[in-house]
Amino acid sequence: MRFGKTLQSSIYEPWKSKYIDYSKLKTLLRDDGNAKGRASADSDDHDWTEEDEGAFVEELVNVQLEKVNAFHDETFKSLRDRTNVCETKVQEIAASEKNEGDDDHQPRATADSDAAPQTLPELLETLNHITTEINELEKYSRINYTGFLKAAKKHDRRRGSQYRVRPLLQVRLAALPFNSEDYSPLLYQ
Repeated sequence: MRFGKTLQSSIYEPWKSKYIDYSKLKTLLRDDGNAKGRASADSDDHDWTEEDEGAFVEELVNVQLEKVNAFHDETFKSLRDRTNVCETKVQEIAASEKNEGDDDHQPRATADSDAAPQTLPELLETLNHITTEINELEKYSRINYTGFLKAAKKHDRRRGSQYRVRPLLQVRLAALPFNSEDYSPLLYQ
């Protein structure tokens, strides 16, 4: 299966616009006059200019990579904050139930004990949603990382006689956490 189709089938709909625009990168690699078919590598190299190279690298490294990384960072921080809020609520519920258990001679129909059963199902639903989004963020990271490597490979195969993008991209990818982030602590928390 071609990567473009794999990417389309892997997209998490709420984040659709935040994925790498692989088709745009592929379009930048094509000749203006040869948008539908593949030309030989020789004719591609003669038509490929430094401006074309600059536009491709700008789009790949500065636009797409920054877009994906910024969204990943924002989403990861949001999930971490939401997880911390849920952890605090769980601790409050546990503390209130412990206090109720210590005071067996007190009546149990207090405002806190009435609120806990209502917040616990809501809390579990929130935690399930967070877990789903953490799993989707991990998939998002993997598919975008693969997309960047595929775009660089395609560039270097078609245009690589003069310019190689993959080494530059690998240095940038290694510096960004989105492809090496460990999501386990959020899930355990």
